Amino acid sequence: MGRCSSAGIALASPWRMSLERFCRKTVSTALASETVQAAAEKMTQQHVGALIIVDESGRPVGILTDRDIVCRVLSERREPAATPIQAVMSAKPVVARVGDMIEEAAISMRQQGVRRLPIVNASGKAIGMVSLDDLIVLFTAELGQTAAAVRENRGP
Repeated sequence: MGRCSSAGIALASPWRMSLERFCRKTVSTALASETVQAAAEKMTQQHVGALIIVDESGRPVGILTDRDIVCRVLSERREPAATPIQAVMSAKPVVARVGDMIEEAAISMRQQGVRRLPIVNASGKAIGMVSLDDLIVLFTAELGQTAAAVRENRGP
């Protein structure tokens, strides 16, 4: 598990902000050798829908989502307590670096067709995750504030 050290960043312009804002809480991780049952329990306890699967040094090697568990374990009638995460995770995840800008993450998601990007530090260790939903919330808030400012400034 990792954590970014970060001072508060204002919402002034999400398009020019780094991904550091998504590294403020402890990142949810698991090892590929753990079972799907253990991963599901961890997701439940931590109230998350995805885990970054890391190697022993904390570098991302995959992602496991609640959807992966349903589609690759339960629907195939595999035993969660006997199935290693490595057998059902999405391997070789596309990652973003903590200093990358938010628009770079959005472009990367579009180009790679993914909903989540693990965020890594300079050493390549997982320190956060950004999801498409996170970006939608951020952009929606910014656009709402912009619309309110335009309404208030109707001019002559």
